[in-house]
Amino acid sequence: MGSSWQSATPGRTTLLEAVNVLLRNIGEMPVDTLEDQQIQDARIAQQTLLEFHKEGQTRGWSWNSEYSYPFARDADTGNISVPASVVGFSVNRYKYNGRFQLRGQKVYDLLKRTYQIDESITELAADVIWLLPWDDVPEAYNRWVTVRAARIFSDRSLGSEALF
Repeated sequence: MGSSWQSATPGRTTLLEAVNVLLRNIGEMPVDTLEDQQIQDARIAQQTLLEFHKEGQTRGWSWNSEYSYPFARDADTGNISVPASVVGFSVNRYKYNGRFQLRGQKVYDLLKRTYQIDESITELAADVIWLLPWDDVPEAYNRWVTVRAARIFSDRSLGSEALF
């Protein structure tokens, strides 16, 4: 095994290793790289892994959730922008009476029906759920995603209840 199989952190499962678990689960040969993937089963295996990696994180865990995370109002536009990596956004409904919500990547004011936030609000605190990359989540989560994705991938690929 070459160094490309090794994770940057010893003991962690790389995305390549996880893809190969899915491929071996349906009786396919492992691949050496995920770059410029020409093998359709490997591309689909990677897509399946990332699908469940994202779906599981949207539930919110202790390691990808933050409470009262501050978002600043842009003085030039009057908008509050939120990074694309935020998959959950909740403003304290009692403090703002359910007034603000996330639409796209900007905060929307339901009371005034606009993305323009009052000058009196310079910062808005929200409880957020972050979508983290493969290497930034706990190993236990990646292993859970790998096992779950392997079961779904084999079912989708082979369609056999006996193999599933």
